[in-house]
Parts: sequence; C-alpha cells; structure tokens
Amino acid sequence: MLLRCLLLLLASSAYAKPQLTWLQTDWPPHQIVSGPFQDQGTFDLLQQHIMAALPQFSHQTRLVSLPRLEQIFQQPKAASCALGTLYSEERAQNRLFSLPMAVGPALAVGYITGKLTAHPAMQADGVDIRMLALDTSIRGAFQPNRLYPDVIAPLLQHPDSNLSSYAFTSEINAAGMLLGNRVDYVVEYPERMQYYNQLLPEPADLEHRAIAGANVASVSYITCSKDNVGQAAIEAINQVLPVLWQTAEYQQAMQRWLDSSAQRRLSTDLQQMSVQLKPRPDNTVDTGH
Repeated sequence: MLLRCLLLLLASSAYAKPQLTWLQTDWPPHQIVSGPFQDQGTFDLLQQHIMAALPQFSHQTRLVSLPRLEQIFQQPKAASCALGTLYSEERAQNRLFSLPMAVGPALAVGYITGKLTAHPAMQADGVDIRMLALDTSIRGAFQPNRLYPDVIAPLLQHPDSNLSSYAFTSEINAAGMLLGNRVDYVVEYPERMQYYNQLLPEPADLEHRAIAGANVASVSYITCSKDNVGQAAIEAINQVLPVLWQTAEYQQAMQRWLDSSAQRRLSTDLQQMSVQLKPRPDNTVDTGH
C-alpha cells in the first residue's frame, strides 16, 4: 500500500501543471479589485481570455502594489506574469515581453472643462507639458511608480514643477481631486479619469488634451519572469495572442472602458495591430517594440 501511494504521488508530480502567478494591482479601470466593477477592468477581462487559452498551466492571482510588482521582477522567487506592461529596455533586463497584448489611449492632461482651455500651454498639437508643469500659479498631479515618456519624466523631479505624486487607486479619486479644486490638472490616461468620474455622486465635466511630443496610443504587453516557467509561458502566450486578437470578445474587452471618442481615435491603431498580429503560415509577427 505504501509503495502504491508513493508511485501515485510520483505520477501526479510528473504530470503536475507548472504554476503561474499573475500579479495584479489596484489599477482601475484596467484592474479593479473592489467596488461595483470588481474584476471588470480591461486587463481583468483580457486575463480571463488568456488564462482560458492556457490550460497547460495552473493559474493563481496575487494582489500587489506597483512598487512591489517591480521588486518581484527584479528578485523573482516564483514564476510570475503581469498584464499591461509598457515596454522599456530597462524592464526588458529583468523580465520577458510578449507580443502586444492591447492598445489604448496614451497619457493625456485632464482638467475641468474650460478651466485650462485658454492656458498658453494649450497648443494646436497638444499640451506643452513643460510650460504647464512650470506654471507656479496652478497645481498638477501624477501617479508615481510607472513608466512616463521622455517629454514628461524629467518634469516629475524638476524642483520648480507644480506636479505632485498621488497613488491613485479606488480610494483616491483623481476626478474628485479636480472637482474639489485640490489640483488643476492630472496627467493620466483618459479611461482612468472616466472610471473615477463615474464613481462620483455627481460626475464632473472633464476635458482631455494630448501631450505634445508623446505618442497618441499606448501599446501594452504581458511580461513574465526570466525562469523556465516564465519562458514557457511567454512562448505559449505568443501562440494564443494572435488568435485572440481576431475575436470580437477580445476586442470588446480591450475597449471596455473607452468612450466613443477614444474608440474612434484608436480605431486605426487597433485595426493595424489586429492585421499585424493576424496568424500567418510561418507564424511570425513583429513584436512592435
């Protein structure tokens, strides 16, 4: 009997599925961990499609902060993956990147309608973010611990900048800060501002302006730790992503929190990415980095 139990244990171990830990952050409306829209974030929905397409792995989700997520990839102890990461060469040193997972609006400047429309920083091609951030008569806010374009990043540490860091979560409402006149503008993704606005008892009337010198669209990826399981996961993910991109359900999940104007602005980018990722006989696609 003991020998039989040992043989069964060895057999089950041999066929055990490799385990992936999906790192989740409180990052509405991409990942929503509480409230009436819990698990209905953009990345939440995309993750459901991706996990269903990877039955060869065992999946679990772990809630972490943004700083902790970065630490986990720098000092991995178990196979971990995260959705919605923006690519950078620095990040690529400690994690593996998939094919493009999603396309969304890029960072913009959000403010109460009419409040900053006449500001000199509002140019024809978008907001001159340096002029706006160095105006000492107004106050701005940004989310720390994430990747910013080169046109913005130096201003976050500039001694004369009016930008202050706030960890926007489900508890700290960025739209509420504008409505309460705590800040005059927020550097944030339009869909995040729309989500926060929907949570207010009386939503604010918001405007969004693109940032001059930055991309109009934002491409995000799935990243996994640089271990054997992480490598196998990325290879499997790269097999299923081109197929998922062709489904209406995946496209709808990607646009779950975009308003009609954002959907129109992104329609060309989404179409181009869908064509680029369309499965081919040789199974080759451009990573888009």
